[in-house]
Amino acid sequence: MSSSDEEDFPSANGKRGPQKKKRLQRSCDLCRKRKIRCDSATMPQNRCSSCISFNTACLHTHQAMKRGPKNRRIEELQKQVAALEAQLQVQSDATSSGSSALPPTSEVTPPVDSSPSPPALPDEDLAIDELAGRFKQFSFGAMKHRFFGSSSGFRLISDALTVKEEVLGRPIVTQFRRPEYWHMRPWEKGPHEDRPQYIFPDQDLIASLMELYWECIHPTMPLLHRPTFERCVAEGLHLEDYRFGALLLAVLALGSRYSDDPRVFIPGPNSSLSAGWSFFTQVQVIRKSLFDEPSIYEVQLYCLISMYTLGTSTPHASWLYIGLGIRFVQERGEHRRKPEGHKPTVADELWKRAFWCLLSMDRTVCSFLGRPSAVHVEDYDLDLPLEVDDEYWEHPDPDQMFKQPPGKPSLITYFNCHIRLSELLGSTLRRMYASNKARVLLGLVNTEGEQRAVADLDSAMNEFISSIPSHLRWDPNRTGVFFDQSAVLHTLYYALQITIHRPYILRPTMLALPSLTICTSAARSLINVVDVWLNRLQRVALAQMHTSIFIAAIVLLLNLFGAKRAGLPIDVAKELAHVSTALRMLKFQESRWQTAGRLWELLQELNSWDGPPPSKYKKKTMKGDVIHETEEAGRSVFTDNNTPTPSATSPAPDFPAGATPSGSNGHGQNIDMGMGMYTSSTLADELSPAPASYRPPAPPTPSPPPALAPARAPAQHQHPGHVGYGWNDIMLASNPAPEHE
Repeated sequence: MSSSDEEDFPSANGKRGPQKKKRLQRSCDLCRKRKIRCDSATMPQNRCSSCISFNTACLHTHQAMKRGPKNRRIEELQKQVAALEAQLQVQSDATSSGSSALPPTSEVTPPVDSSPSPPALPDEDLAIDELAGRFKQFSFGAMKHRFFGSSSGFRLISDALTVKEEVLGRPIVTQFRRPEYWHMRPWEKGPHEDRPQYIFPDQDLIASLMELYWECIHPTMPLLHRPTFERCVAEGLHLEDYRFGALLLAVLALGSRYSDDPRVFIPGPNSSLSAGWSFFTQVQVIRKSLFDEPSIYEVQLYCLISMYTLGTSTPHASWLYIGLGIRFVQERGEHRRKPEGHKPTVADELWKRAFWCLLSMDRTVCSFLGRPSAVHVEDYDLDLPLEVDDEYWEHPDPDQMFKQPPGKPSLITYFNCHIRLSELLGSTLRRMYASNKARVLLGLVNTEGEQRAVADLDSAMNEFISSIPSHLRWDPNRTGVFFDQSAVLHTLYYALQITIHRPYILRPTMLALPSLTICTSAARSLINVVDVWLNRLQRVALAQMHTSIFIAAIVLLLNLFGAKRAGLPIDVAKELAHVSTALRMLKFQESRWQTAGRLWELLQELNSWDGPPPSKYKKKTMKGDVIHETEEAGRSVFTDNNTPTPSATSPAPDFPAGATPSGSNGHGQNIDMGMGMYTSSTLADELSPAPASYRPPAPPTPSPPPALAPARAPAQHQHPGHVGYGWNDIMLASNPAPEHE
């Protein structure tokens, strides 16, 4: 018997129980959407009072479906069980180590999950979408498209309105509101004459720079949708919408990094560093009025100018721009997942791409600067971008939109792998580089806790590398865009390996030796991959690769210095060859990225010893596997049986004639605005067939500093204060203590 046909039967005493109300027919579509009671069954012509009030048709198109088991819910319960087990384990460890006084609400980190796919949303999170939809019907003016979370006072208002509608049995019609309190006032709106007047280049240069952007940047940072963007440019939207105009200027500025057209440079010495500046400087980065709602163009702009700023004299400013972009995404609520059954749109995917691009850049920049991230994994639950190439987004048939052809790998698969690495990097920064207070809260108060954290991250890294699709696995003979993506992905992977284990390579713990082995192996692999990549593509890399090259070379030098200090045998020529390759790669890219030139000078300074030395010191020379020590005054050098001792000033890496990356002849006269040719070392030749014109030069022999005094062990539970390049490590390696007689 169905529930709608329920009747009361006589009870045992023969009396008939109270009559139950017969269940009415199901709610109409409008009442179901608003989640209010529907009275269509009792109204004339079966048209409910809500539909009458809103003057809409009372439709019953929703089909009831029987509920079955939800596999997704089971997976979510399994994840919750695993998280609770991890929490109990952390609390148990904290109690055993004397941390039983911690409050029960202490924050813990669940097991590392390399996939950021969010679980099913609970009811309270889904209600946030209902809250946003409810307030769109009111005339909130500037607040119309803002996002309000569950802790907001507006959520309480929404609950009160829902209860009131249930009591009244009808929807509440918006009452009159005084506009002076709900709309922007005239003095809050900026004058129209403040709208920027941009100066765009000729159409041929626009087309050329856009093509360079799509070729060099878009494959590894797919922020924009190419068909939509090109259509807007062709229609002249940049001449009408100042926000889109600023976005186009940012695209042109980034494309200029890869162009030799004289029109992208500002005349003067070292003009190659000014590539794209005339476009970038027109953009009003911080708008005067924050009353206007954020647009997708504005958020995309912050992502692009952050990328461009990384190559200027103030790369740290990108950290601020990324934070602003993430805040604007949160203001729109685009960091939250769409409800079940939501069909993707072009706008949805653009917002998703913008958020994930900003998030991945935030992780990378925060890692190098040693600063906290703008958002953590528990603050968002957005789905990953759809693995559908740009040309398959739109289709005349709505059912065919966002359909990738079977058997064709998507270019966005790389980006989702990149996002997974960014999530692992975020977890690494929170766990391995936390403050002392955070380490106590996370249960990382003893060696066992640290070892468990490192093991969890290593396990996640192994899971990630084994899950990479075949077309993205490293193959130096691969061609096309997948070679570009594979090289960048593996560069980021090796850099993350170093980031995980780097805190322990100078600490007297059980993790020191295995961490040093992992770091040095990852550093060599990273340099080899980038060497092949540069030799093949002959173009400058993005800024995150510059920092990865730099960190890898520093690790190799620390390994060299540590072996010398401990009197251990080491292949000096092998380590110096990799460092020389790193110097060559940074030197090649300094013509367009100022930060690359800075990193080259820091690395070159660490790789040589030209400063005033101590009056007496021990000079170590390696003969085979034996280290000999002699005392002499003057400059100290490392030598081995195959490497000649350099002169008092270590030479810079050699470059082929006519390929000076900086575009200068050494006298301040600009002789070439191009980037020249990158000439690979023999390292790349071992991994990839060399082209016909390839002539590897003999790697130079820089001179490292003398033997080091024993390093002081860090205080217990103390961690490096800097996540990226830290002067503590450099000063430890480059300032030996003088000998005391």
